[in-house]
Amino acid sequence: MSSRRKFIKTASLFAGGSISLLNSAFTKGETIDFEKATNDDELFAMVRKQLLIPDKLIYLNTGSLGPSPLEIIDGMHAITRQLESNPVGENWGSLGNQMELVRKKVADFIHADADEIVLTRNTTEGLNLIAQSLQLNKGDEIITTTLEHGGCEVGLDFLVKTKGAILKKIELPLPGNSVMEIVEAIKKEITPKTKLLMLSHVNTITGMLMPFAEIAKITRPNGIYLIADGAQAPGLVNVNVKALGVDAYSASGHKWLMGPKETGFLFIRKEFQELVQPVFTFSGLTAYSASSGTRNVSTIIGLGLALDFHNRIGTDKIQQRTLQLRNYCLAELKKLKGLKIISPESSDLSTGMVSFSLDTVKNSEIFNKMKERDIIVKLLTQHNAIRISCHMFVSKKGY
Repeated sequence: MSSRRKFIKTASLFAGGSISLLNSAFTKGETIDFEKATNDDELFAMVRKQLLIPDKLIYLNTGSLGPSPLEIIDGMHAITRQLESNPVGENWGSLGNQMELVRKKVADFIHADADEIVLTRNTTEGLNLIAQSLQLNKGDEIITTTLEHGGCEVGLDFLVKTKGAILKKIELPLPGNSVMEIVEAIKKEITPKTKLLMLSHVNTITGMLMPFAEIAKITRPNGIYLIADGAQAPGLVNVNVKALGVDAYSASGHKWLMGPKETGFLFIRKEFQELVQPVFTFSGLTAYSASSGTRNVSTIIGLGLALDFHNRIGTDKIQQRTLQLRNYCLAELKKLKGLKIISPESSDLSTGMVSFSLDTVKNSEIFNKMKERDIIVKLLTQHNAIRISCHMFVSKKGY
């Protein structure tokens, strides 16, 4: 197909192969019965037909924003029309009740309890709710890495400025080779003054899966708070906050979950809630409260629709598919000269993202050439690198 030919021509990025989007068709946004699919290729082709992305566009940047399926878009339109037919009656009636049910859907999706979930607008807002209310003392240490997203860093800078905390940014190997290598790199930086670790569950630069469960074995016994930036994880990998051992977990619904833009959620472990009491949750954690004020009903319910969409396919199936695509992409990249893979190859650390840095060519040059050919990737300016997101609606030639 023409999109595949364009992809091959782009700086010979995938020698001997290509990645393309499955064929799309502008269909109605009715609920799709995925059980009718006779195999995985057919199933994920059905997913692709639910997207508004044009056939010619190869979309490989879900890590920034994911495309919402038609059934979610149309569902939100219907909710908005219902809301506007009787704003007060619906907002604090039928639709308000549906909005509150989304907290339970989120809790089930990440293996938490509903009374540990706050609905937010994005990952950054959730992390900031933690930062603005967490009590630290002057000289307390915060540990993070040099590979974190700016949204995560804002709250840490706030704690430094307002509490007198000390922020330590540690270097992680690029790429990471093993779980123990990552754990040891973090462990050696912990001191008696360390009070908080804030790390990405799936790293935004490299796509590395942070081994939180192993890190929690160090932090929990020593009274160190463990906070996860989960922006890149839900919808890409299975998330079990209990198994991860985190005290708080903040994520967005508009990336790999392919939900409405400006949606997210924050998990706060019950035992941790006494230490984190922002004004936003002063009146409770419910979707609407006196301290939260009026919410965007249609987008919040739309987040619930996105969770339903993923659950109908199966999180294990999605994770397996994205890893298959990522492994194919990685294998093709390794055939090329002039670049370095900065994403881990270890199966314990891998996800559906792969990033590479360029030795001599500027990444902006490759990025622009790809964009001209309707191939959308992520430009990583700080590493002269490019990130490729391989979500389930992507396919490989001959797959």
